[in-house]
Amino acid sequence: MNDDSKKNDAGEGETAKPSGLLEKIKATLANTPADRWEQGGEPLDSSKRYQRAQETWEQLFCTDTKTGVLVLRCSTPVVSNFFAGGYNFVESSVPRYSVELRPRGWAPKMILDPSFRGTQATARQVQVLAEGDVARQLYNEVQVAVKQHQESLRRDFNDSVERLSANIREQIQGTAAEDWQTVEGEAGYTGYRGDVNGMTVTVGCTVRDRSSSHSMTFGKYGLKWECRDMNLCKEVFTMVDESVRQASLEQLGKVLEDML
Repeated sequence: MNDDSKKNDAGEGETAKPSGLLEKIKATLANTPADRWEQGGEPLDSSKRYQRAQETWEQLFCTDTKTGVLVLRCSTPVVSNFFAGGYNFVESSVPRYSVELRPRGWAPKMILDPSFRGTQATARQVQVLAEGDVARQLYNEVQVAVKQHQESLRRDFNDSVERLSANIREQIQGTAAEDWQTVEGEAGYTGYRGDVNGMTVTVGCTVRDRSSSHSMTFGKYGLKWECRDMNLCKEVFTMVDESVRQASLEQLGKVLEDML
């Protein structure tokens, strides 16, 4: 075998080894449940105004590991333009990607909040594990997985809302007073929260200036649906409120009986 052949073989081996390792890392990420990742930041919107100028626009995904917090980071260089009402940001260069290991207890605000970025304490504690195209590929892998997971949750949430709202009266009648917890609110507000078929249902009534307004929301997966049918909101609140008040009166009656 001549020298050129040896060089080619060696070159192919050197290329294959990192590529194989990258595929193994991608497979590990693919097998990591999407709900383990905490997403931070949002897409850049040049129409919004902010109070503080920035040099980069930050987005990230992070998760806890045995050795620290693994952070997949996308930093987009921006130009800050001042207008009445604050600064807007315009992308000035291509995004920079990195995979970082941060100490346990680290929080996303250390990157997302401009007042924390670049401090000597946080800069010393970061270990950069990958940059450039490799980091971009890994970031995109997680971004796609998280987006698909969020869309799946949204579909399930919408289906749950549709099913529950179709027979909400019957479902509420099937609950007991002890299924509802009092919700604190502003002056004049009375509210209750309970679990109904896996959905968190919150009903409330606000009395102000001799008039009242009612509300009802369904919550699940961090998503929320707000009922716009004020008559239905009032009807459901009244059902829950009367149930809770009746249970309190019954308890009071038992206490008074014990006094005799």
